[in-house]
Amino acid sequence: MFEAFELIKNKIISLTDVEPLDIDSKSKRIYANLNKEELFISNEFYKAKGFRKIHLEVAKLGKKLEILHCVFFPDPCFELPIFGADLVVNSNNISAAIVDLSPVGENLPDYLVSQMRSLQIPKFNEPGKLPKWGCIFSPYVCFIRPVDLFEEKLFLKLIDQYLSLLLSLLVRGKEDEINSSDTMNRLNYQKRYCSNQKLNDKTRAILTKFFGSSWADEYINKILFEC
Repeated sequence: MFEAFELIKNKIISLTDVEPLDIDSKSKRIYANLNKEELFISNEFYKAKGFRKIHLEVAKLGKKLEILHCVFFPDPCFELPIFGADLVVNSNNISAAIVDLSPVGENLPDYLVSQMRSLQIPKFNEPGKLPKWGCIFSPYVCFIRPVDLFEEKLFLKLIDQYLSLLLSLLVRGKEDEINSSDTMNRLNYQKRYCSNQKLNDKTRAILTKFFGSSWADEYINKILFEC
């Protein structure tokens, strides 16, 4: 978990004009205790050229379960995909991991497809099954359960490659007008991405258990997948 966090954090601080995003301080450190089971949530928020919001979250449930969640939400004026990554660590082993550059249009642009094909995504032994709402992901989404340390390292390398590719697109990309049809179309696809992610019942169930349904809804709508 620490390696993945450091990898993503280093990519964030390398961005042009990166700065913390002004979010309610109560959302940055969250704690709850239910029947001696503790939940800690730590959130970091940033914005930078090309990105309206970058969210890096670490959640710890008890002593055995940790979750790393990260999304780079592009500024819709730029033709950039949405980077998303989640890792679930159970008793020091990664039990689930997903990473993707998700489209903000009907498909990924052709030049990005050719670059992603060149990455040669490894063949992992235990691929996961995407949920029904997973239609928001690209054909190159990687959702797996690593079977050993070697596959964990391969997955971390894939996170690095996807993020490096995303940042290379930012260098070459142009900025469209805020009210252009392309910008509005990309914003609509971001809204679709967020709406589908909100259908993740596992996240909602954990938050509801500790904080109640109203708090869980507000956290999901305003912190995790605000659009």
